[in-house]
Amino acid sequence: MILVTGATGHVGAEVVARLVALGRPVRAMTRRPAAASVPAEVEVVAGDCDEPASLAKAFEGVEQAFLMTAQPTGSPNLHTVVQVAAAKAAGVKHLVKLSVADGGRHGHELVAAWHQQDEAAVTESGIAHTMLRPGRFMSNTLAWKHMLRRGDTVQVPFSTRRTSAIAPEDIAAVAVAAFTDPPSTSRTLELSGPEALTPEQELAIVGEILGRRLTLVEPTTEQTIDGMARGGMDRELAAKMIEHVLAGDYGADISPVVEQVLGRKPTTFRDWAEKHFKEES
Repeated sequence: MILVTGATGHVGAEVVARLVALGRPVRAMTRRPAAASVPAEVEVVAGDCDEPASLAKAFEGVEQAFLMTAQPTGSPNLHTVVQVAAAKAAGVKHLVKLSVADGGRHGHELVAAWHQQDEAAVTESGIAHTMLRPGRFMSNTLAWKHMLRRGDTVQVPFSTRRTSAIAPEDIAAVAVAAFTDPPSTSRTLELSGPEALTPEQELAIVGEILGRRLTLVEPTTEQTIDGMARGGMDRELAAKMIEHVLAGDYGADISPVVEQVLGRKPTTFRDWAEKHFKEES
C-alpha cells in the first residue's frame, strides 16, 4: 500500500492518479475526506497533522508514503516530524518527501534553518527515502486566473526574476518512478523545468494562448508581504524573505534530473499553460 499525503494538492492528486493508472494500491490522506475527488479505486482516509493521533490509521499497513506539507514556511510544530513518527510506528519502508530547491539553503537564514529541520525529520529517521527538491511550481501562475476573469491586468511580484519553474505533473512522475522502482540507497533529487523564464515572459505566453493582450503590474513590496501574510506566513519573516529574494539571483539553474529519471525532457511552460489556461479563452 502506498499512502499519499496532501492527496488533493497539485502534486499529490497527480501522484494518486498515476499510481492508480499503474494498478498500484493507493490510500489518499486528507483533512477533508468527504470533499476529496479521487478515482474509485482509491481508499480515502482522514488525517490531520495537527492531530497526530489521526495519522495512526492512515499509515497502518503502508509500505511506502509520499510526504508533503502545506504549512507556511516558518511555522512551528513541523508536520513532517509528525508524519515521520507515524510512518516509523507503522513500519513504512520507503518515504518520498516533497521538499524545496536546494533544501531551502539559498533562502534567508531563518527559512533555510526551517527547511533543514523539515528535511532532517526524514533523513535522520532511519527510513530509506527519496528527497524531491523542485523549484518554483508552474501552478503558481494559476493564481492569475481570478484576475484574468476580471480583466487583462495581472499583478505579479518579482516580474523580471528568472526561475526554472517545473510542472507539478513532472514532480509527480518522478515521485511515482521512485515508488515503482525504489532506489537501493536514499537519494536527493534536485528538480527543475527545461527553461528559465521570468513571470513577465510567462504572462506573455499565457496572453498568446488566450489571444489577449495582457498587462503585468508589479505590486509594491508591502502588497506582496500582505499577500504572504494572508497565506499564513509570519509578516516579519515574509519581509525578510522578500528582501533576501530581491538581493539574490538563484533559482534559474536547470537540472537534468527529470530527463534522467523519466527519459524525456521536462514539460515546457507553454505546453503546461496550453493545458491549464486554454479554458479561459
